[in-house]
Amino acid sequence: MTAEAPSLAIVICTFKRPELLRLCLRSIAAQSAPDQPHGGVNVYVVDNSDEGDARPTVTQEALAGPWPMVWLEAHPPNISVARNAGVRAGSEDFVAFVDDDQTLDQGWLATVFRAIADDCADAWIGRVVGLFEAPERATPAILTLFSRELAEKSGFELFAFGPKRRAGIALATNNCVFRRATCLNDAQVFDPSFGKGGGEDFDLFCRLQRRGRRFVWLAEATAREFVPASRCDRSYMRRRFYAGGQAFAEAMARGGRHPGLERWLIRARACVQAALLALGAPAALWRGADARTDYVFRWAGVLGKLSFGETHPLYQQK
Repeated sequence: MTAEAPSLAIVICTFKRPELLRLCLRSIAAQSAPDQPHGGVNVYVVDNSDEGDARPTVTQEALAGPWPMVWLEAHPPNISVARNAGVRAGSEDFVAFVDDDQTLDQGWLATVFRAIADDCADAWIGRVVGLFEAPERATPAILTLFSRELAEKSGFELFAFGPKRRAGIALATNNCVFRRATCLNDAQVFDPSFGKGGGEDFDLFCRLQRRGRRFVWLAEATAREFVPASRCDRSYMRRRFYAGGQAFAEAMARGGRHPGLERWLIRARACVQAALLALGAPAALWRGADARTDYVFRWAGVLGKLSFGETHPLYQQK
């Protein structure tokens, strides 16, 4: 493994979705080989279920695919435990994370190798297109949550937080590539305390940004994410926005010099957001059903930031 011939690990964490996983693996197998020298591509599928039900799928797809595929198990069910197992599985120079409900557009692999060969960034964030089973139920907030779109060219710098953060662009590990040497050297890359409610990837991006790591947009690397109708259920989305508010507050507070004080400052800012939301209630009611629904989701996020309880257990739901 050399700088002239970078190697890539593709890590997929999965939990009881064998058919979606099969489509994901086939989209990886269908990728054309990069046109520049490389040190190899390895696919690691981390099965976070107790039953290990992804193993037959990986075994079958590995026989037909051009890239080595390895099935791994990770216990207990916790998305951070699974991601950490995927990171530890290999020693490739770069690590890409793809969700088991995503498929990769043709050209994704070649795009990634061009980027890591030519750019001095620490992480590359790709485009995500939501494929909704029930598109009529997707409000603007839901569309934003399950998609990642940016009208900028590749190389545009992105931030997890702060004044330069681009609104509506969440830095997450769905369709993302990390440089192992600068991003994935912690004993536990992903904090297991986030593993039940999510936000472990946002916490990682926050830690990396505080260390001066650089994240850039990779517009040509597109993943398409299947969104079942159940994920547009209002009750599920309220829980998801609430858990997201909790994760945001926790990740931001941990990065301060005085986490306890920082947590109270976050609550104070959330109180201001709540007051502004309350003032905006008449406008939300006037704009129609979708606006009213998204208004409730925003309230859930603010309440999550105000929360004193443990992170809401969202992982493995729906």
